[in-house]
Amino acid sequence: MRLVNCNFCGSSSANLLYVLRDLQLGLPGEFTLVKCGNCGLLFLNPQPTWEELQPYYPEWYDSFLRKYPSLIQRYGILRRCRIVSRYQQGGRLLDVGCSTGIFLNEMRRSGHWEVYGVEPAAFPARIARECFGLQVFQQTLLEAKLPENYFNVVTWWHVLEHTPDPKECLQETYRILKPGGWVFIQTPDPNSWEAKLFGPWWEGFDAPRHLHLFPVPTLTNQLGLLGFRVRSVKSFAGNLSTAFRSLGYWLDSQGLKGLGSFAHILARSVLCRVVTFPIALLLRHTGQTFSVLYIAQKGSYG
Repeated sequence: MRLVNCNFCGSSSANLLYVLRDLQLGLPGEFTLVKCGNCGLLFLNPQPTWEELQPYYPEWYDSFLRKYPSLIQRYGILRRCRIVSRYQQGGRLLDVGCSTGIFLNEMRRSGHWEVYGVEPAAFPARIARECFGLQVFQQTLLEAKLPENYFNVVTWWHVLEHTPDPKECLQETYRILKPGGWVFIQTPDPNSWEAKLFGPWWEGFDAPRHLHLFPVPTLTNQLGLLGFRVRSVKSFAGNLSTAFRSLGYWLDSQGLKGLGSFAHILARSVLCRVVTFPIALLLRHTGQTFSVLYIAQKGSYG
């Protein structure tokens, strides 16, 4: 664990928000979440190193198991594909933190994309290469040292919050994008109604894997400072599963394990997702879902 200053502005002034635990996997440890007193960035401090985080990314970590997505997961992947193709109809695409490669595989199936992935974890990177034949670099984006002005699109689907240096990652994204290229960043919104309602039991905090969290004004401003033109910021979640899981964690903390288990079952239930879909759609259109999608563009002249 190491003490850090704010990654975005360098300030050492921060306010304590919560002491968090690993709710998803139930592994031991306590992690302090703070908010920068200058720019508003949220981050763990002290922050675990990548070596210390390894036990929190086991082979049975949920994102690593998605080799063949369920119907609900496929709907989410196709939504991502459609929105990328709305802004760019083809070219070279890099998915950072591509996991098992199911998004890249779907994009490649259209026939319009030359796809690449970056995934530092060995297990999902191997699945992406062996099952789908994808070109995946088993490295972080910063380690991969990819060519400058090379990609038409770079995507960060719930990955930027996992990085120890998001500012440098965004700078590197800018460098490898072609002039006029696009970046798509989906990340949890720490100012969402779910975060405010559930507090330290909100699934979006996901300590210790989420090292940083980004209020909308904070990330929008940082993208602008790095040279991006922010074209769209919108709610993007498609269901209420995180709300049910967060409710389950809170019930568990109150000693109501039976009700907590029921809430977790609802979070995984296809029927529950279908029934609550109109509510999720309303929340999305009113900007109230748990995650936000940022769409930004590199200037035409680099």
